[in-house]
Amino acid sequence: MRKYGVSLKSLLYILVGNLGLAVAMDCFFTPHAIAAGGFGGVGVIVNYLVPQISVGTVIFAISVPVFIWSYFVQGATYTLSALLSTVAFSVLSDALAFLPSLTDNTLLACVCGGALYGLSGAVLVRGYVAGSGTDLLARLLVTRFRSVSLGTMVLLCDLVVIAASVFAFGDIESGIYAAGAIAVCSYSMDKVIRGFNTAVVFQVVTPDRESAEKLAGQVMERLDRGVTLIPAVGMYQRSERNMLMIAVRPKQIYEVRDIIQDTAPGSFVVMLHANGVFGEGFKGLDVTVPVKEISDEDKM
Repeated sequence: MRKYGVSLKSLLYILVGNLGLAVAMDCFFTPHAIAAGGFGGVGVIVNYLVPQISVGTVIFAISVPVFIWSYFVQGATYTLSALLSTVAFSVLSDALAFLPSLTDNTLLACVCGGALYGLSGAVLVRGYVAGSGTDLLARLLVTRFRSVSLGTMVLLCDLVVIAASVFAFGDIESGIYAAGAIAVCSYSMDKVIRGFNTAVVFQVVTPDRESAEKLAGQVMERLDRGVTLIPAVGMYQRSERNMLMIAVRPKQIYEVRDIIQDTAPGSFVVMLHANGVFGEGFKGLDVTVPVKEISDEDKM
């Protein structure tokens, strides 16, 4: 990615992510009048209270300061991707407006639409490109409030819009459906994003140093994964032991188990699931770090 340009790969992420958002909107939310928050929701509320102000004017007025903030926090390239996402979402939503509703059940529309919306938002996050509206605002806020996950921040932003719409329109039921859809969106987005960072950690206590060396050699050779040797003491017999720590991707679990069985069959093994692994060999996806501070190599 160039410093002030958007690569073809980023454009693909923008297209795929916003295509999913548009399908969720046209096939699930719009047919069932589910107001899923966002700057559009703010525009609808203002237009309802002050008909002289158009929805587009409100969206533009809100977006400008957010884009300026994004420029200083996330950088020019990320902000450009936000502008492109805004255009892509608008164009795709209008172009796919002919699509029929995929269900007559409003509750099912909440669940399916929310899941698709969250998955599509995660695609944008994975591509280090911006969404539009409250998605972009949430990405900016998590760089300040790092203890809050991205999905939760999106949920909080949209819940504020929904609460305002319920107050303005006096329609509690539609607000409940919208809140349900956004909750599903938040949950699915967090699940997918955390899935990028998941790993499995093996703690293997070998009976002797020779088997530890052999096991480590096989893991490094066959899986290209690092291994850490930690001296340990078996407290029951007060005997010295060697513990190996091995972190791998979930798809490599059975390969590690086979290697352990072949090279150190008498070992004591503990397998742990880790939600976040960072460092050499593991390029974690940390949404709390401004994108402009992440190198192009780490985005690969």
